[in-house]
Amino acid sequence: MDHYLQGGVQFISKRILVIDLLCKRIPVELITGMVFFNAHYIRDTSIESFITRLFRTDNKTGFIKAFSSNPILLNKMNQAEKCMRHLFLPRLHLWPRFHANISESVDRHKCEVVELHVPLTDVMKNLQICIIDLLHFCMKEIKKHIPSLDSDFFVVGNAVAKDYFRSLKKVLNPMWSHLGPNTKQLVQDIKTISRLNNLLLQTSAVRFYEVVHKLKPTGASRTNVCMWMFTEAFERLLSLSKQRVEQKGSDKIELSPKWEAIQEIIAEIRSETKDGEPKNTLFCVSSVATAKQIVRFVKYGEACTLQEELQSSQKSYTGPQTIPEEEVDEYSTEFGLETSHNIHFLVENKHLMINEFLKSLNPTFVILYDPDLFMVRSLEMFRCRRPGKPLRIYFLVYNNSVEEQRYLTHLAEEKKAFEDLIMTKGNMTVFADQDGKEGTNPMLERGEQGLKFKDLENQDSRQNKPKSFPKVVVDMRDFRSSLPSILHKSGIDLIPKTIEVGDYILSPDICVERKSIPDLIGSLSSGRLFEQCQAMCNTYKHPMLLIEFDEANGFSLQNYSSVSDSVVTTSLQTQLTLITLHFPKLRMIWSQSEYTTANIFHELKKGKEDPDIAAIDGISKGSSSSTSEFNHSAVNTLLKLPGVTSKNYFLLARKFRDMTEVCSASQEKLSEVLQNKEDGKALFEFFNQDESKSKQSEVQLGAKQKYAKFKKFRKK
Repeated sequence: MDHYLQGGVQFISKRILVIDLLCKRIPVELITGMVFFNAHYIRDTSIESFITRLFRTDNKTGFIKAFSSNPILLNKMNQAEKCMRHLFLPRLHLWPRFHANISESVDRHKCEVVELHVPLTDVMKNLQICIIDLLHFCMKEIKKHIPSLDSDFFVVGNAVAKDYFRSLKKVLNPMWSHLGPNTKQLVQDIKTISRLNNLLLQTSAVRFYEVVHKLKPTGASRTNVCMWMFTEAFERLLSLSKQRVEQKGSDKIELSPKWEAIQEIIAEIRSETKDGEPKNTLFCVSSVATAKQIVRFVKYGEACTLQEELQSSQKSYTGPQTIPEEEVDEYSTEFGLETSHNIHFLVENKHLMINEFLKSLNPTFVILYDPDLFMVRSLEMFRCRRPGKPLRIYFLVYNNSVEEQRYLTHLAEEKKAFEDLIMTKGNMTVFADQDGKEGTNPMLERGEQGLKFKDLENQDSRQNKPKSFPKVVVDMRDFRSSLPSILHKSGIDLIPKTIEVGDYILSPDICVERKSIPDLIGSLSSGRLFEQCQAMCNTYKHPMLLIEFDEANGFSLQNYSSVSDSVVTTSLQTQLTLITLHFPKLRMIWSQSEYTTANIFHELKKGKEDPDIAAIDGISKGSSSSTSEFNHSAVNTLLKLPGVTSKNYFLLARKFRDMTEVCSASQEKLSEVLQNKEDGKALFEFFNQDESKSKQSEVQLGAKQKYAKFKKFRKK
């Protein structure tokens, strides 16, 4: 709290801020205001919305402001109006590029832009047509399987957009588990073919040929091949990509047209800076792979670069493969590529760090190798911040290409988004109490009633408001999810703690480990879930594993066709079955969404005491709960013996002090304690085999000495 009391501007991550607000470490009444970035990502369940509710509940005078640099996302699904409601914002200000003040400011400090429309070679034009034909083939096949899908998804012009696959997958997610394997494969094929389009325009002829050649089915792999690989378009794709590499010998490999333009640009820059001070030149590229190719090209020239790539591709071929993800990343945070002659590389990333990078490098020349509207806007802002200092931008784009179409489409979408937002602003309904300062805003109301139909603004939530809310202890690491925000809105007071066992403590006896589907799969693969379940069973009376689904992805763990009759140890259903068998005390809860989880927690909390904070602080992963009467390390050893099961182990643990007494007990005694003659006989014969054989005697004596070192069964 002392740090906050010093005043000034504080830059805080949202997870730390919401925890400090809940723990009352921040004097909320002294906060002048809050500022949020990336408002286009804020939803009703976002942590930002949670923070503003906590802030506005105790502070009715402070201001709240939010900024967004993405008008396209802000315009989708009335996001601007929703964001204003969730953040208690009464006014919307729009500053488009065509605004009079913005246009005047940018025009006063205009960049020197040199546009280079590079023509595609004839072979590249034909390759681009082949790739578009393959996309059209896959989209027609998907339409046969899913005729109800929106017709906009089957327009080839939309399919070449960068975010097409992401949009298609988002629409198909609710029905994904019900789709057949062929349909799923077609969706992945669209992603693969779209990457081919990127590689054609961004990489060399050798690299493109290598990737296409790896996709070609050979031998036994032809049985599991995609249908589009048997089309005429794919055959032409193979022959044309090979033609670029084998033009009258390896010394005539087709050079990327943009590389020729780079040679001219670098020569021009060097001629201008020959006698003066060295000036920085910045390359803006879309992937690390492209940057590495340009580095080799600038250092060693055309011939050496292509020959090196050709030799490496011939050595590395190992049969049909998919396109490596790292080679076609759209965005990366690696900036460290650098060559001689003051040439630096920036891999495009939609992040605020780009502005810091430009400020630290202070380039005089910028080469936009791959056109990107976000980089163009960033460079315009950078130029306006440096009045009087020169900045020349070389804008490279393939003429009449998919690359050019993407850029122009993005430019038109930005303008249309602002126009729609201006119209939305004129027709928007803003309530008198939307800023939350009057205390009547329904967004500030809490209660379980508002979660029944996910309508958090239901007026019924104001009725029958309880005087006090139940309490739940939440692990601080789980504040990355939206569940704490929903729980707080539903009428549960949250106590953030660093919990060693579990994620949510509902009562002194109930512990919940929450897993999303991706986290569940990862925890099962690494074995971490087994350790977490064991710790919960050793510590709490009612351990629970909550498996939570994403509401947008459908309530299904696996596709029906993927469930096999045979037992496969690596399958998800087998691993969950083993967890259930190994921990009979563990209860597994399936939740359709985070809202369903909130309702489940309310049901589990009914009639239960609030968690004991002091007891939770004393629990660690290796410790046992004070409510357990047994030492679990000794009991686990006992369960490995013949005749001992999870249903009768406690009989032995309560009757005998430790393993030494069990080893020395008679068969009649063991049968009496276990209440079963066969179990008693099996356990007795394990410790008392025929001692006439010296070898068996030594084994039996060693076992007794070994078990004599174990702890006592029961705690003192």
